[in-house]
Amino acid sequence: MAKVEVINFLQKLATASELRHQLKILPKHEVLTDAQQLGYKFTEQEFDNTVWDLEISLAKKLGESFNLNFSLWEAMWGNYYLEFIATNVVDCFSVAEIEDFIKQP
Repeated sequence: MAKVEVINFLQKLATASELRHQLKILPKHEVLTDAQQLGYKFTEQEFDNTVWDLEISLAKKLGESFNLNFSLWEAMWGNYYLEFIATNVVDCFSVAEIEDFIKQP
């Protein structure tokens, strides 16, 4: 399942700082190519949908609306988006919450 692959890739980036540092400045298509070369199998659309759904789920978890006032946007300032997703979004979920997220259609 693509969601699992995207989550696994983001979790890898969260723990592999050197890899995260190398990829964070690349254009998205190059990041996705590198992810495939590392063995992760997902399309750009699957990546986008999973990341978007993760951000929406995090807003719900925090009891906030997912809009321009979402408090976590402030954490993104000074970070690259890929770095932000890997270290500020994915890490906010427990293993059980990630498993529940993956099961969602």
